[in-house]
Amino acid sequence: MGRGIAACLLANGFHVIGFDTDRRKRTSSRPHIENALAELHRRKLLPAKLLKSWPERYSTSGILHRAAECSIVIECVREDLTLKRSLFAQLDQIVPATTIIASNTSSLPITQLQRERIHPERYIGMHWGEPAQIMRYLEVIPGELTSADVVETVRTFGKSLGKEPTILHRDIRGFLSNRMMYAMLREACYLVESGIADVETVDRSFRNDIGWWALLAGPFRWMDLTGIPAYAAVMEGLMPELSNQKTVPAMMKNMVAAKGEGISNGKGFYPYNKTQAKQWEHDWVEFTYEMRKLADKYGRS
Repeated sequence: MGRGIAACLLANGFHVIGFDTDRRKRTSSRPHIENALAELHRRKLLPAKLLKSWPERYSTSGILHRAAECSIVIECVREDLTLKRSLFAQLDQIVPATTIIASNTSSLPITQLQRERIHPERYIGMHWGEPAQIMRYLEVIPGELTSADVVETVRTFGKSLGKEPTILHRDIRGFLSNRMMYAMLREACYLVESGIADVETVDRSFRNDIGWWALLAGPFRWMDLTGIPAYAAVMEGLMPELSNQKTVPAMMKNMVAAKGEGISNGKGFYPYNKTQAKQWEHDWVEFTYEMRKLADKYGRS
């Protein structure tokens, strides 16, 4: 995700310092970014001038103190509250008070991350989508102590990156899109574990229904388009029957215990050989570009 965010920033003319303690990751970031930007240029989404200039605007470092040079720091470490808070404690001692510090957390409340910070008002959530250099998606989440000026600055910054920023009114675990997605994932697991359908059938049903309209219309627009009273009537009987399980589904625990990682190691809810894994990665990128075209057309209220 960090490499994709760097590519997005570079594609829009910004200077970027990529930090990682792992030298191999720092080294591998450059060809990844080069390929991503070349593809944006090939699809006429990146001017030749910016494609040519990005190498001189990008550097990497294993020394966190270089963050002092930045006006905004975007954190992309793993989803670990202790790790993130430790990193922020270090940044508090390094960067100027005016530097905005944004977390690309997927679910952790920003209020927890800004607690005990020297300048908590500058901490904010920036939740990106993958591939970050293509998608228009960006959630902006203020914590309880985030200043209005920081929210507005990050909103403007997001728009300058070609995003369509979603600004939450208040902090909540999981934010918007993940709360909706994980409710769907919980129900999908429940349907499989209950013997209603297998994984492939659930995927097919979802793809041919929700996947058919979801880019054109969000849930509220879809109800407008297809008749609100019918949804209210269905909710009456269906809501009590939906899963409200509070723990991780057994099939998820079993998959993790079996070292299932998905296409990265060929073992997931579906099996993949190397060719199949690469094909799915390729198809996802191609599909994302096609979605970008439609999002540019319909990405407005």
